[in-house]
Amino acid sequence: MSAVTLASLVQAWDNAAVSGGANWQQNGDYTDNNNPELVKYQGQEDDKTASFLHGTEQKVDFADYADGYVFYDLPLNKLLLRLGVKGKPVALSDADFDAYVQQTGQQVYYRGWSGRTSAQRMIDAQYNHVGNGIYGDGYYFTPWHNTASSYARASGGSNGVVQRMALAPSARVISYSDLQQRMGAMSSKLQRSLGHTGGGSGRTYSPNDGEAQAALKLGYNVVDMGSGYMYAVTRDAFIVSRRLTR
Repeated sequence: MSAVTLASLVQAWDNAAVSGGANWQQNGDYTDNNNPELVKYQGQEDDKTASFLHGTEQKVDFADYADGYVFYDLPLNKLLLRLGVKGKPVALSDADFDAYVQQTGQQVYYRGWSGRTSAQRMIDAQYNHVGNGIYGDGYYFTPWHNTASSYARASGGSNGVVQRMALAPSARVISYSDLQQRMGAMSSKLQRSLGHTGGGSGRTYSPNDGEAQAALKLGYNVVDMGSGYMYAVTRDAFIVSRRLTR
């Protein structure tokens, strides 16, 4: 990556911090660069959102979005495809990643993958390919290398790899407790629909209640579960190092 591009990333981080204040990343203003379909999803009434989520189940055919990788049959994957949310993470060399972290003062996080193909899919695929999770579907990550490495070994054996990452300037973070509270204030119809997209679908883990879909509606693409654990709803929430380790 050129120094100019690295400088622009750092400048974007600094500009956001200055214009948005100390807690700018907690502002629910993630719009995928003003993606009109996402903005519409975020602004519509709760009951219309419930109908939209229900309709997404029937209207999205993964075959229409072939990009060389297999999609997990998850409601969040279908929602991101229907909304056209497909931004990629910024992938840096190890040296540029270190410079980005040092110049922005960010936390380094880690993600364990079952193999190099999975890690490259996150960087190179045309679309998001999220996984399933207990607290919402998405890309789970941790500030502890040992935790990520243990997951990589458990899921991929000797092929498992670990990737370093940091939050991008576009990342917007909501705490899991705040998300739950705000979901509780949504209409009963939307709560039922979100519940179906989560554990009720039989395609992800209980007690998933569609938190990722709710976070996206509220303008967030990262959920902070506390104790350092987070997950991203969209992969453009990350700056990642291309170097993969064990």
